[in-house]
Amino acid sequence: MPEILIYQIHYSSGDVCDPGFRVLDNSSNERPDWFEYWPIRRFLLNEPLQEDAFYGFLSPRFKEKTNLSSAAVFDFIKNHSTADVVLMTPSLHLTAYYWNVFKYGEVCHPGLLNLAAQFFRLIGHPTNLTELVTHSRNEVYSNYIFAKPRFWRAWLDITEQLITIAETPADPLGVELRKTTTYRGGNNVQMKIFILERIPTWMLTRDSTFAVVARDPFVVRSRLYKVPGAVVCDALKIAYAINGRQPQYRDIFNLVSKMAKVFALQIRLGNLIGVRAIRSCISTLSSYWTKAGKAGH
Repeated sequence: MPEILIYQIHYSSGDVCDPGFRVLDNSSNERPDWFEYWPIRRFLLNEPLQEDAFYGFLSPRFKEKTNLSSAAVFDFIKNHSTADVVLMTPSLHLTAYYWNVFKYGEVCHPGLLNLAAQFFRLIGHPTNLTELVTHSRNEVYSNYIFAKPRFWRAWLDITEQLITIAETPADPLGVELRKTTTYRGGNNVQMKIFILERIPTWMLTRDSTFAVVARDPFVVRSRLYKVPGAVVCDALKIAYAINGRQPQYRDIFNLVSKMAKVFALQIRLGNLIGVRAIRSCISTLSSYWTKAGKAGH
């Protein structure tokens, strides 16, 4: 059984960290503009890695976002120890309605799609981000990824190139990467962070040699009315990806995704007025969040 080495990043005494995880001290927070990336980078550059071990680096908000305890995380990884990469991303009920995570990012952070395309082209990995399809089997957010060193080294190789560009004052792309964008009602997070967050997904989409397992990616605490349509969209993207990219799957995806707001509204209203089938579905979806909180106990 491979060893599982999971670190929770510690910023201050106010952080609530799971005692089952190891502590990755970032109390100095010397580069807050890079968020969790900086302590992860520091660890990977300076610490020897066990080749068969799983490594993970979590934010203090992991429990809040996933409702998972350290015991649940360890149990899931142990049950899938032959994988190279394990994903425990928060619910994909927002991104599933978009063809890929970069298209979703473009909606949230205008200009991201073009910047990401420029970056991948510059480092010798040109990618058509209009055609790229991502789904629950390869998408991850918030760095909630547990992987063996082969993945982390490949990730570090790409991200080091991003940081070099972003840290070069006169580089035209670096200038654009350092521009701020809206995030949680503010405008103080640089674009580089949102491209960085999408690099693991980009890697897993392009490299099928990584054996990937994803824990239920549609466990969510709120806005459950958005989940049914998201599951349908995700299934259509998976079908497209594994069945020779047959166009009918994308055509139906385009239809369903465009009807997302209407579909979500119907489910929300149906739940409010007590339509039995809808209430039953919402109740079942809600139970997955509760079950996640009990996992590992």
